[in-house]
Amino acid sequence: MLDRRYQTFLTLVQTNSYTKTAEKLFITQPAVTQQITSLQNELKIELVHYDRPNLVITTAGKQLASFIEEVTIQSNAILDHIKHPSIKRDLHFGATLSFNHIVEPDLIQSIQDQFANISCIVANTDEILDQISHGGIEFGLVEGNFDLSKFEHLTIYNDNFVAVCHPDNPLAQKPAVSLTDCLKYPLLLREKGSGTRAILEDWLGTQNYNTADFRKVITVGDMLTIIKMLTANMGISFLYRSLVSNNLDNRTLIQLPVTDFNIERELSMVFLHHSFYESQYHALATQIHHTLMSK
Repeated sequence: MLDRRYQTFLTLVQTNSYTKTAEKLFITQPAVTQQITSLQNELKIELVHYDRPNLVITTAGKQLASFIEEVTIQSNAILDHIKHPSIKRDLHFGATLSFNHIVEPDLIQSIQDQFANISCIVANTDEILDQISHGGIEFGLVEGNFDLSKFEHLTIYNDNFVAVCHPDNPLAQKPAVSLTDCLKYPLLLREKGSGTRAILEDWLGTQNYNTADFRKVITVGDMLTIIKMLTANMGISFLYRSLVSNNLDNRTLIQLPVTDFNIERELSMVFLHHSFYESQYHALATQIHHTLMSK
């Protein structure tokens, strides 16, 4: 719905190259330069400049590019609905590993009749948010922090963040556990960019510690693997209680009473502001909440 100069500018921001922009849009490089110059003159705003040999996108340029991308995503959704109002649409969404283990496959089973095709990517929080920003997916089910100025969110579920270990771990026998006690054992940890890791790192920072202070750090990109390693008594971990509720109930894992460690976080549905499908997302969020509560 925006004229071609805006789309050309967005492509320039994405490629950071006049040559690559021309190749991607099948136009000449002088045409790209002319469109960008025309846009800057019309808006009376500097969007790009050269700091030889680098092309620099100004702060205003980055803000405009973000706006163009959001408008493009929303206009495509509106046009698709106008063209096919009675046809079930496809749904593309994402879930973090923590959220995915909690809600799937029950979630997809509960919504499969509402959509023609459903695809779900499973990734960490940062990757999910990036996919939403660029229109790869419509919404994400995430834990952890995100930019409230850029994303709308609906709270799905509040979950406790807990420390756990194997019953044979000496920490499991203690009536109270300090952080310095925990540091003596291997830490099983998700990769950078995951919500659970960010929560732990933020809390450790308030205690003037970081993950490097643990005896050993074992980084694993899959929460199920971490849980298996915990049940094999390979270390301790910090994660959402709902992920290990069955293990805690049957005492294959033990929740540690860590001093001054009382963290509750929202699991949220996140999507772009002013989404055309926002009312549908509210209904889906309610379905997901009921799915979780029925577990």
